[in-house]
This record gives sequence, C-alpha cells and structure tokens, in this order.
Amino acid sequence: MLNATIELFAAPERQRARYIMSHGFFKKGEIAEMCVQHMGNGAEMTTPELAERVIVERDLEITDTALRNSLVFKVVQALRHAKRRTLVRMVEKRQGMCVWAAGDAGTLRVVAVKSMV
Repeated sequence: MLNATIELFAAPERQRARYIMSHGFFKKGEIAEMCVQHMGNGAEMTTPELAERVIVERDLEITDTALRNSLVFKVVQALRHAKRRTLVRMVEKRQGMCVWAAGDAGTLRVVAVKSMV
C-alpha cells in the first residue's frame, strides 16, 4: 500500500488516467440551472459546449481533459433530469452529440429568478 502511494507521486508520466469526482463541485441542480441560463435567448448548444461554459463559469482548468470529459457526462445527466421537468428540451442529435435548448418551464423559471433580483 505504501509503495503504491509512493508510485503515484514518483513517476507522473507513468500514472494511469485518474477519474475526477465532480459531484462535490456542484450543488444539486446547479449544473442544469447554469445550462438553462446559457441557453436563455433561444440558443441551441451541444453538450460539450455547455460543459465548457460550466467549466469557464466555475473558473476550473479548461485544459484538463479528464475534468472536461467528466463534466460532459455530468451535464448530460443533469439535462436529462431537467428535460423531465421541461426546463430544457433536446432538439436533435448531431454527430453523436445532443443539441439542447431551453424549455418552456426553464424560460419562465429564469425570468422569475431575474425579476426577483
């Protein structure tokens, strides 16, 4: 066990890919809410585009491929749940990527939040 721990830090070029646990970075529903705000004006965006916007908004390392891939899966999962609540809608699939747009409830929710401020 000690040798394995030392090996992790001794030779970074031989390290295996590590998985990023991104569930601790965000509150429940935060990813979907960020995505809905980015699609606010009728914009249609792919899942990777939305993940990149979330990374930039949270000031995370955009060049980290493992983090970006992890967040793409988090965005897909969050938007699928948001779709059930009609916050977003899936427009189509292009080249294996989902294209998303704000749903009816999502537009109303964002307007209601902005009017409260």
